[in-house]
Amino acid sequence: MKKKFTPLLEEHLLRLEGMQEAGTDEFFYTRLKARMLAKQTGGESNWNFPLRPVWVLTSMTLLLVVNIFILSQQYSAKEKPSISSNSLQNFAEAYDQTISSY
Repeated sequence: MKKKFTPLLEEHLLRLEGMQEAGTDEFFYTRLKARMLAKQTGGESNWNFPLRPVWVLTSMTLLLVVNIFILSQQYSAKEKPSISSNSLQNFAEAYDQTISSY
């Protein structure tokens, strides 16, 4: 059985001897080295938050809704009359009293 595979093995070995290593441009190696160095030194930011238009629009809409809510609460608080002074006057009128303010 060894005799059958020996010519095939010799043929493959001869093919391997004639092979050459594939070459690339220097640009590839410089870019590869720069990328590897940036990963080692932490030159690239590790924060990968996607700033997509969907996220930006959603956050801006949320901020707008919160601001409108806060402004409407402040506006409604200004419109309400002072309940304590009004109820105090009603109490005084009920007992025929007068309230003097200093």
